[in-house]
Amino acid sequence: MYIQYSMPVVFSGKDFTDAGEIRASAVLHDFQEIAKAHATAAGLGFDVLMERNLIWVITKSRFRVLGGLAPDTEYTLLSFPRRTGSLIYDRDFYVLSKTGERLIVGTSQWCVVNFLTRHVEQTDVDFKGEYTTELAIPEGIDRIRPRDLTPVGSHIVTKADLDENDHTNNCRYADMALRCLGAESARELTMNFASETRLGDEIELFTGRDGIAAGKHNGNLVFAAKIN
Repeated sequence: MYIQYSMPVVFSGKDFTDAGEIRASAVLHDFQEIAKAHATAAGLGFDVLMERNLIWVITKSRFRVLGGLAPDTEYTLLSFPRRTGSLIYDRDFYVLSKTGERLIVGTSQWCVVNFLTRHVEQTDVDFKGEYTTELAIPEGIDRIRPRDLTPVGSHIVTKADLDENDHTNNCRYADMALRCLGAESARELTMNFASETRLGDEIELFTGRDGIAAGKHNGNLVFAAKIN
């Protein structure tokens, strides 16, 4: 039996645009929630890892919307972890209808970071069981290379932007990216996360070639995003 975790999910009205499209931040939020819930259930959650000064950090994500979704409707969110190396942990996601139709597929890349040094660590952290070989998105997650960037504004990190580590929640970067690109939603979105920001930090926002958006803080890349 492959390692997996599932839970029901219901998107609210605010998770959709006026045109009825699911918001990228809502998708990424629920992907992060099931990853967190699975890690906790497996004894690899935030509190357990923090005893060793370790935390999970997501470095890349990508999702693709395949079908229509509606607010106030219960779906099944299914996730499979895939360990691909000594430092990298991949995790796939599926949002399923009641009949099992795949409405959203997604994938992500994670690592374990020392909370004090902020460096990636090779550890014995692992999910026990058999890993699936199926890929939710066979192409994987592209490395985005922002070029010829044009400034389009900035964002000051507020308390509402923060996650449990007191850093900007990655879902908020998706909102910023789409705002830069003049979009409210995306049928497919790729995100690369490069560095962290904290309360009060100013994130300078840019657009680049080929539907790319980026954020920087003090000249350092924070995130890059692309509507596929």
